[in-house]
Amino acid sequence: MNKKKKDTEGFWQQYLRRYDIVYTQRGGKDVEHRISTSRFIISLYVAGLVLAVATITVLLLFFTPLKRLMPGYVSSDVRRQIVESSLRIDSLSDAVKRHRLYVTNIQDILRGEVKIDTVSSIDSLTILRSEDLMERSEREKEFARKYEEMEKYNLTSQTLPKSEMENLHFYPPMRGLLATPFNPEESHFGIDIAATNDKNVCAVLDGTILMSGYTANNGYVVVVQHVGNLVTVYKHLSSIFKRESVKVKAGEVLGVAGAQGDKMDNPYLHFELWHKGTALAPAQYISF
Repeated sequence: MNKKKKDTEGFWQQYLRRYDIVYTQRGGKDVEHRISTSRFIISLYVAGLVLAVATITVLLLFFTPLKRLMPGYVSSDVRRQIVESSLRIDSLSDAVKRHRLYVTNIQDILRGEVKIDTVSSIDSLTILRSEDLMERSEREKEFARKYEEMEKYNLTSQTLPKSEMENLHFYPPMRGLLATPFNPEESHFGIDIAATNDKNVCAVLDGTILMSGYTANNGYVVVVQHVGNLVTVYKHLSSIFKRESVKVKAGEVLGVAGAQGDKMDNPYLHFELWHKGTALAPAQYISF
């Protein structure tokens, strides 16, 4: 009879029907606790619990430092740094372009391609020849890109034959403690020498300055071309004294160590020695 009556009840009548949940000890007969509830009340409790958990989660993610763990979240400080870095990169790019055009004009004047008496100033010459200079600059960049693409897998390390080094006397770039050794397997193509602020960095051989300028990751950098297809690189300088195309003597001061950079706890000089696109171990040829 009860089964037939239950079958004839509607869904909501069954859903709202109250049930007693009785708690007793195992084997005991006395009722210790009784809870009267229904499926509807249990559903309300479950829904409330889910809503409470969701609310707490949202509050934690949006109003606590945990929001930094959310994918795609960028704090205002990071956003400001990104904007400042973008503006700085644009400014440096423009400065590099102007410098490249300036150097190209100077080279053309020295080669006699531009008459000195026709030039009132380098700036006016740059404006007059801007289209031609930009076209040449783009061709040079494309050539450099293709050359780097071909040579990027040739930056291996080896030992230069002693016979080629016998007549060369290397002047130490800087006296100091060797902080990080030469390790080409980990793309460390030079050595790091612990430095103190305002310590001079010197050329190891006679040569000509190929590059002298500032970079975001390595501070001031100087690259020198020497005889025998040797090239030396000096990174993390706080200031430089030589410009490009200037000839230097062994032991001549190129700049001052002491730049710390964004990833350095202590100042140091990073020194590299290259021969025909091959990194050499500086400690084999230079006494530090």
